[in-house]
Amino acid sequence: MSVSRMKLATVVGPLRDFDAVVLDCIVGHEFHPESAVSVMRKLKGLNPFDTANPYLDNLRRVERLMSLLGLKPPRKADAAGTFDNGGDVLAGIEARVEALLAEREECKARADEDVQLFNQLRVLHDVNVPIEGLYSVTYMKFRFGRLPRDIFNHFYPVIKDRSDVFFFTTDTQRDYVYGMYMMPREGADKVDALFTSLQFDRIRLSERLTGTGEEAEQMIRADLEQNRSRIDAIAAELAGIAQKERETLEEAYRFYRRVSGAFEIRRYAAHTEESFYLIGWIPEKERGPFEEAFGRWKEVNFILIDEEEQEAMPEFTPPTKLKNNALFRPFEPFVAMYGLPAYNEIDPTPLVAFSYPLIFGVMFGDIGHALLLLLAGVLMYRLKGMWIGKVLCYCAAGSALFGLIYGSVFGDEHLLPGFKVLESSEAIFSILSVTIYAGAGLVALSVILNILNGIRQRDWEKILFGPASVTGIVMYAGIVFAVLPFLGFGVSPFPAPVLAAMVALPTAVIFFKEPITHLFERKPVRFEEGFGGFFIASFFELFDVFLSFITNSISFLRVGAYAIAHASLMEVVFNMATAPDGSRNIAVLIAGNLIVAGLEAVLVAIQVLRLEYYEIFGRFFSGAGKAYKPLGMEET
Repeated sequence: MSVSRMKLATVVGPLRDFDAVVLDCIVGHEFHPESAVSVMRKLKGLNPFDTANPYLDNLRRVERLMSLLGLKPPRKADAAGTFDNGGDVLAGIEARVEALLAEREECKARADEDVQLFNQLRVLHDVNVPIEGLYSVTYMKFRFGRLPRDIFNHFYPVIKDRSDVFFFTTDTQRDYVYGMYMMPREGADKVDALFTSLQFDRIRLSERLTGTGEEAEQMIRADLEQNRSRIDAIAAELAGIAQKERETLEEAYRFYRRVSGAFEIRRYAAHTEESFYLIGWIPEKERGPFEEAFGRWKEVNFILIDEEEQEAMPEFTPPTKLKNNALFRPFEPFVAMYGLPAYNEIDPTPLVAFSYPLIFGVMFGDIGHALLLLLAGVLMYRLKGMWIGKVLCYCAAGSALFGLIYGSVFGDEHLLPGFKVLESSEAIFSILSVTIYAGAGLVALSVILNILNGIRQRDWEKILFGPASVTGIVMYAGIVFAVLPFLGFGVSPFPAPVLAAMVALPTAVIFFKEPITHLFERKPVRFEEGFGGFFIASFFELFDVFLSFITNSISFLRVGAYAIAHASLMEVVFNMATAPDGSRNIAVLIAGNLIVAGLEAVLVAIQVLRLEYYEIFGRFFSGAGKAYKPLGMEET
């Protein structure tokens, strides 16, 4: 339950060797840089490097080309190597690819237009004269379009009897009548106004339509087939280029990714006229490889700063690199959403990995629904690569475990023996009692973790005198065994005088924690705001401690409440699916199980995360760490 130990390192060497040293010793290694200029302010003549990266444009070009060709960049850059005439090579590949892509877009646009033309031809079946001839009529005008069918049926006799217009239909559909009207050029405005009043929707025919309706359809179909064939051919050509140029592009990517990453180090480095300076963090376990790498450079000094000197440099906080095994790693995003642990804090990921599925299982215990969760989790991770899919698999295990305890399979609690949540009022009260005491245990565990943090940080208030310290855990035990039995949850294992002492003595210590801490650390005791201000501040802080202890514990009642709600909902589903003769509607059972499982899975997941964040994390975890981001380090 920790983060990787970090060492602060400085690198000093001849300026002429900077790029070569970075490529040889930094790129590909875990080095988290800090700003050397801000550290070495006392050195005169220290300047930042020019940070304009000359390799970044070519790196972006390679990435774009690989994306266009459907290639994935290699995951790790080469340790050495060059890419001669890189710009010219990339330009040649770009020219071929972009020419094909431009042609493909033209073919796609032409094919899309052909599809639209088919929509026009669909309603031009009865046009048996060359369509292009309609554009060259000298004394007449034509309009093609559609009329609402009810209006056409009502007003067609009027149109038919007019001498200044001739209308004929080309297609009739349920809601519209498609057709064309012709009129003399003289007086055309009057006829257009008439048809506009009849809601005539004009459709402008493409000039590509020639011949009769049937001939135009054959021409457009041939053009569509030709364009689609060319699109397929271009795809094959691009695939060929991808296969032929794959190694070249991967080589280019490795080279530019490596030198570009190396150049990014310049944003953090500093130099004089003769020397360069670098400072940054390395994992303690990487000390040997770094010393071996820098040992190849006789004029370069690689110096590790000891912990006492590190503590004397508060402007540099060690970054956090989480160190969890594969079993706990799926829960790291939950921790990251709250905040990374500070360098000297305990990583709560293992605690979340243990407690989250268990609490989830208590609230949503059902073997059948666990199978659905497992299926959903596997599909989410395998098909979409979603990390939450792995978490769902853990939750499915917790749900299956408590489903076995409850004897619940798809909501049916009669198939297996077990603890029946709705069997009696005593059973309901038992599960509420168990969950609230288990929650109290988790709160106590969070206080213990805070004490361990205090030991790491040499913070005596966290260890002995604060609300989440040794004193606080004694007070919490007194409050729990005094308040919960009073509310009817079990019987206190301690007599009343002992409980009074467990609450009263820690109360006094926490109330006077500031002067006690000062005395313990051999500092003078001063009340900067006067004793009255100290008294008021301490009173309200103590009141908040009492209130938070009680509310944090009672908040875990929701765990048992959700278990009761799950059993109740499934009972409703079975009641709805059961007919008076005792037969069951399978469709209702399936639908009810899917709805309950989906709805509860989401609600329970949110509630468990809330308990983790607000009732547990807040007592020992600040989330104030900064992420470990080594520059020039490729994914492995």
